[in-house]
Amino acid sequence: MIITLEYKVTHMKKLLSLLGFLFFTAVTFAQANIQALIKPGTKLIYAVEANEQRYDFIVTVKKLTPAVEFDWEMTESAAGKGSIIHTPEAMLTGNTMYNYFSPGIKKLDDQTLSVWLSKATFAALKKEGKGAMIKMNTDGQLKKMGIYAEEESELHVIIDGEKEIIEEELVAELNDEGAPVAKEETFFSFFDSAKMPVILRMRNGFYIVLKEIKTK
Repeated sequence: MIITLEYKVTHMKKLLSLLGFLFFTAVTFAQANIQALIKPGTKLIYAVEANEQRYDFIVTVKKLTPAVEFDWEMTESAAGKGSIIHTPEAMLTGNTMYNYFSPGIKKLDDQTLSVWLSKATFAALKKEGKGAMIKMNTDGQLKKMGIYAEEESELHVIIDGEKEIIEEELVAELNDEGAPVAKEETFFSFFDSAKMPVILRMRNGFYIVLKEIKTK
C-alpha cells in the first residue's frame, strides 16, 4: 500500500510538472513579441499568392530610425529587388499603402508607407469605435477601416527555425454601422505594437502572409 501511494504521488508530480511545462510553452508561443526581434538585418519573409502564382516577398530591414528603410526581393516568377525609404513624416501620419513594387530604390512621400503602419493610423485603429481613414493602394480612395474581430487572431510563423504564434489585429472596411464590408475580399492584419505596427497579412487583389522571421 505504501509503495502504491508513493507511486501515485510521484506520478502525480510528474503529471503536474508536464502540464505546467505545456502551459508555460503555450503562453510563451502566444506571446511571441516581434517588436524585440525586428532590427537592422532582420528578414521578414512573406508568402504571396497573386495572378495564380506563388512566390516569396523578402523584406530585409536596414534602418528603423528616424524612419524605416528596407531592401526587398521577390522570388521565382516575380523575381525582382529594390529598396524602400520612408520619411519620418510618413511614419507619424501616413495613411496610404504602397503595395505594388518596381525594381530599384523608391523613396515614398510623406503620406505613403509599405509593410508598416504609421503611429496615427495605429492609434486610430486601436481607439474603440473610431477607425482610420486609409488608402489600401496609392491610386485608391480613402476608406474607413477598423478592427472587426471580437477576439485577437493568431498567426503561426517560424522564428529562427522554431514554430511560434503571433497575435494579430484584423482590419477591414467598415460601413456606417461599424460592421465590416466584404472582409474576406479586402482586409489586413497588423502586430499590436505602437512601436512596431508591422503588417502581418493582407488580401487586396492578392494575398500575402508573414510566414517566417530570421534574425540570424
